[in-house]
Amino acid sequence: MFKKLIDYSNKIFDLFSIIASITDRRIKAQIATVKIVAAIIVMHFTNQGSLHSLSQEIAFKKLKAYLPSVSTIARTADSMDLADIRDVALAIYKKARAKKMLAPCHGMWVGVVDGHEQITSAYCKCKYCKSRTVTRKDGIKDIQYYHEFTTFILAGPKVSFILDLEPILPGEGEITSAYRLIERVLANYPKAFSVVIGDGLYLKETVFNLLKAHHKYAIAVLKEERRQLFEEANRLSLLSEPESYRQGRTYYRVWDHSISGCWDGYGADVRVIVSEEATPVRVHSKDGRSFEDKLKQGKLDVGHKSAPLKIIPAV
Repeated sequence: MFKKLIDYSNKIFDLFSIIASITDRRIKAQIATVKIVAAIIVMHFTNQGSLHSLSQEIAFKKLKAYLPSVSTIARTADSMDLADIRDVALAIYKKARAKKMLAPCHGMWVGVVDGHEQITSAYCKCKYCKSRTVTRKDGIKDIQYYHEFTTFILAGPKVSFILDLEPILPGEGEITSAYRLIERVLANYPKAFSVVIGDGLYLKETVFNLLKAHHKYAIAVLKEERRQLFEEANRLSLLSEPESYRQGRTYYRVWDHSISGCWDGYGADVRVIVSEEATPVRVHSKDGRSFEDKLKQGKLDVGHKSAPLKIIPAV
């Protein structure tokens, strides 16, 4: 199975040839960078949690003589040229798109941006680590070091593709990192997507204005903190009838509003979708003698007024 995966990667993407373009900052390298990158790829192909796990795997004892040491891989990875790695990702994306391996979601190419935490340690740290104090069960407080990234993913119904990621450096927030990431993705993948989706943290005029300048639509969760826009959407929902439909076992009531002048810093009109969802999950009522369906309240989404969101017709 592993050999088939390697052969497929070479046949479709020419993977182990294009990674030869990746360079690093070593002066007199005894091991080629391509071998370091190949070892990291093998680790992911075999679903190993770390390079140490790969080196200890019984099935790869025969490959141990060909694999660089763990310390060499780690040291080289720290000095690799990120621009070269991004060029490889772009080449793979173009081949996947040309071969129709990627598909849109409901007719739209959708990008998703979000923050992720990785590499938590109580002992190891570097200059890019963020730190926090955690309390153990016995009450002792420890300092924990960790890394955070913002990731931009091209979402699909079957396959999702990571376009790029950006570290969240110490002393900065997710939005600062995400803004750099979105700018770079817009430059490198100008036609890869038309819609960008984020959680409530991305309901910022800076993010919306950036995407608007590149003719992209933006969708984010509308939370109660943005009082004027939130209250206007609730007020309009009380004055209008929702669109009702069923999808699977879930029933929906959806309001679609176009609102202007309620968001300082973003001059364009926005479209707010209010959704109430109810799934027939039978639970005991408070009196314990009967059953009732549990109602799950949905959140509000906000996007450009002309965003191509679709309301499914009533069934």
